[in-house]
Amino acid sequence: MKQISRSVLAVGAVVFGAVALSSVRADASDPCSMLSPDKVAAALGVPEVKTPGGTNRCVWVPKKYTPGSKSVTLQLMDEKGFAAQRRRPDVTPVTGIGDDAVQSTRIPVLTVKKGNVYFALSVAGLPPEQAKAAEQTLAKQVVTGQ
Repeated sequence: MKQISRSVLAVGAVVFGAVALSSVRADASDPCSMLSPDKVAAALGVPEVKTPGGTNRCVWVPKKYTPGSKSVTLQLMDEKGFAAQRRRPDVTPVTGIGDDAVQSTRIPVLTVKKGNVYFALSVAGLPPEQAKAAEQTLAKQVVTGQ
């Protein structure tokens, strides 16, 4: 139940919105194309991941999913949503990722701006410090296209 609550709060912390296209990894209008499944699997420490896809959000889970399993969520957002996240009292700036990035200190959620693309990454099912590290590693892959 605790894992589900974290995931729900993490997703709830992200403001939904449209995103302008940019040359970030793959097609910035398709969040599932912004990270490769093998990179997500490595970050979660599982052999394989799957995703049902989505419009402005993508969630990767282990192929052998069980309730409470690890997951990665990439949520596209707009400039207003990013600004709202940036103003939250429970965030700290993160350097070296995109043009601007903030990390929530309460619930692991990393919110990133790169050009005119805005997204939030959340890793569930890992201890908070490992989740933060995984979010930062994956976000770097998104903004560099690797």
